[in-house]
Amino acid sequence: MKPKALKVALAGAGMISWYHLAGWRNLGGRVRVVAVCDPDAAQAAKRAEEFSIPNVYRDADTMFASETIDALDVASPRQTHAQWVDAAAARGIDVLCQKPLTPTFAESKALVGRVEGKSRLMAHENWRFRPWYRELKRWIAAGELGDVLLARMAMITSGMLPDTSGRRPSLERQPFMQHEKRLMIAEVLIHHLDVMRFLCGELKVVAASAARTIDDVRGETVAAIFLATASGAPVEVIGTMAAPGYPPRAADRLEIVGSKASAMFADSELRLLGAAPRSQSYDKDRGYQASFDGVIAHFVDCLETGAPFETDAAENLATLRLVEDAYAAADLHHPPGNT
Repeated sequence: MKPKALKVALAGAGMISWYHLAGWRNLGGRVRVVAVCDPDAAQAAKRAEEFSIPNVYRDADTMFASETIDALDVASPRQTHAQWVDAAAARGIDVLCQKPLTPTFAESKALVGRVEGKSRLMAHENWRFRPWYRELKRWIAAGELGDVLLARMAMITSGMLPDTSGRRPSLERQPFMQHEKRLMIAEVLIHHLDVMRFLCGELKVVAASAARTIDDVRGETVAAIFLATASGAPVEVIGTMAAPGYPPRAADRLEIVGSKASAMFADSELRLLGAAPRSQSYDKDRGYQASFDGVIAHFVDCLETGAPFETDAAENLATLRLVEDAYAAADLHHPPGNT
């Protein structure tokens, strides 16, 4: 018999929800998104119309009372994640939750403890599902690079700076960033930290530096995090969205030096450097959506088979621990703007 389609509801109808819903749609008949919930009824209705979702709600209680769902996709602001996950777990509904699980490591750890045994929880950490990082992971797993000796990853853009029309692209795309207390590390570089853990294994924070550089942006806008692998190899993760002269959105740059060969991802091209060089080019926009498709397909596969999630709660807590340690090392224990 053909398996019954998984009934899914989406919490949050903001900018990122479009990519979530495209990912669900790309699974075809395996799933059915039956509801979208957001306090902004107009935005929720817009998403429902775009993706032919039958029901729209403004609050969780009404949605849960009205719908029978198998899984919840949480794409709401991070401050609301815990209440959504708790509500779903209380009803035995499995959850795919956007990163971070909560604003802080301590809150995330408490949340994971509360829902354990009630439902399955997977963190939506999609960057490691980008096609070029999956391919690089295959190279590393096959031993083509040998032992990792050095790794670094950078994300440098001008997105927080005014363009020629006076608009700030990063804030046009994601307005909440202007008021986010923990910005560069917790909102942006969290992805890079997870990718580095995925590629290089477990890491520990050695040192970090971060600062606010834009007066009307509440959180830190530049950060550098220095880490080490289990074998002591140095790893560097740096980023800013306030770099004059850089594009407002730029592809990541990643370099890994191994004992046998090196690898580089830059300008949408993944290259193996050494005795047997080769390269592979990617379409950045397709790769961006593919990462959402990959996360969602993995979530559904694991629900159907019972297999463990690649980014389960424990895995995500390990990345969140690095975020917290980076803030402590940068002497930003308290989010900027707090008194």
